[in-house]
Amino acid sequence: MPPYSSKVFWFFFSKKNPSSYLPPDGITRRHLVRALSLILTAGALIATAAMVAWWGAAAIGHAVWRAMPSLPGALFVHGVQLVLSGLAWWCLLRPRSAPGAVVFARWVREAVNTLLPLAGISGAVAATRLLARQNDLSMAEATASTTADITCEAVAQAPYLLVTLAVAAMLAPGAITPGRAALAVGPLVVGVVGFIVAQRAGAMRLLERAARMLGFPQALAGLHEGLMALHARPTEIAASVATHFLSWSLGGAEVWVILHAIGDPVGAGAAFAIEGVGMAARSMGFALPSGLAAQEAGFVLGAGMFGIAAPDAVALSMLKRVRELIVSVAGVAAWQAALWRR
Repeated sequence: MPPYSSKVFWFFFSKKNPSSYLPPDGITRRHLVRALSLILTAGALIATAAMVAWWGAAAIGHAVWRAMPSLPGALFVHGVQLVLSGLAWWCLLRPRSAPGAVVFARWVREAVNTLLPLAGISGAVAATRLLARQNDLSMAEATASTTADITCEAVAQAPYLLVTLAVAAMLAPGAITPGRAALAVGPLVVGVVGFIVAQRAGAMRLLERAARMLGFPQALAGLHEGLMALHARPTEIAASVATHFLSWSLGGAEVWVILHAIGDPVGAGAAFAIEGVGMAARSMGFALPSGLAAQEAGFVLGAGMFGIAAPDAVALSMLKRVRELIVSVAGVAAWQAALWRR
């Protein structure tokens, strides 16, 4: 593993505590983080298993088996989404990088985030390092672009969820009330606004300080200034947000494909709404690994508005997780192959 990546991962996972890198209480904090991660993972797995048992493991298994022929279609749709997400990131980096390299880095980010813990940190570190190496960027430039891209994706998610909830309210009157919509979108909006305000206030200087503590005084030097330079490019920011919005919107096509295979054909509008409710629930369960249990509950709620039984809704979520696992394993393998070639 490259030196910078190895020190970052060691910072989170090592059982040792060299005083040259961590404060005296580093072991306690690290153990608390790892314990909390294990507790959340165990709780999410138990909750998911309880859902499967409650709604019938046999019925869900049969629905998943019926939907297996839809897996290639689901993989294709998500592949298009992944390319669009990579191009949204590239909007912030052009002409400094090639589109294909950024799409690949976006794939690695998603794959590592799915298979490793730390709520998205692992994937961001891996993809940023890969992007810097493949495009001759400094770590500060690559990290600034990663932060800006994550922000743009979150900004795009808010109107996407509002549109999906509005479609659900029109197609299933009474199912979505203003209070429920605010509960689904409100925390995301507050989080995004807080994240942007923190960036503007200089939160990235904390990462610059962390790099100095890890023994790399120049690794992230100028990160805050680089991020503010991206904030000052409204055209690129708008293009990134619009492309992310398009990528989010295509998720309904995957739901449409899977539900038709299960035997619950729905219209394009209903599929769009079901995907939005499921993703809103997953966003609310952001602290859970891969949104376990939260995503399943969201799809049960969203599909139920259109008369789809809970076992089929859980099977829909399970098929999406199978697709997610395939994409993630392939992404991590491609990432390791790229490192070995270098």
